[in-house]
Amino acid sequence: MCVSAAVLLLIATPSCGRERVEDLPRTTAHETSSASSARAPETFTATATRIVAFLRGHAQLDLQLLADSVTLYMSPEGGGSSARFTRDQLSDPSAWAVKARNHRYAFTPPITATKLTTRFGRHLNCLEYPLASRFPQLASLPHVGTKLESENATSCLSTWNVTFVFDSTRGPPRLVAAVYDQWEW
Repeated sequence: MCVSAAVLLLIATPSCGRERVEDLPRTTAHETSSASSARAPETFTATATRIVAFLRGHAQLDLQLLADSVTLYMSPEGGGSSARFTRDQLSDPSAWAVKARNHRYAFTPPITATKLTTRFGRHLNCLEYPLASRFPQLASLPHVGTKLESENATSCLSTWNVTFVFDSTRGPPRLVAAVYDQWEW
């Protein structure tokens, strides 16, 4: 009798302590991406750090870290140009470059820049900025700002800055874009 009463009580009060599927908030793709980035910023930061090591010539690149195609962007002040590359094309650090204003801007950092700073969800260019201030179309995706500077740097104007933008909707984070800033030197 007690078991039957308990079953009837559960059937009669289905919402007691539980939410129905219809009552749960809907999650958009943007919210899912934001939620995944909020849960694991260190995963994105570690991936960005591995890509920086590759660009510096200190590591091989696991091509699975890249999406099928990756767009490289030059900051608006540097001309705002962009170029899309396949994963295979970016297997060599020298291929990471964008042409702007009759000049080829290589994403490879200078040898003297050895001190790495990373910021999840931020764009770096001397100071921290929201990525939306430079590239609003990329700002909703998880991203990591990186900065390399020499150990004895006296000015932030001599730093190397790239923000790595990821797609995390399917599996591990994969690089879909990179924004090069501090292009002057």
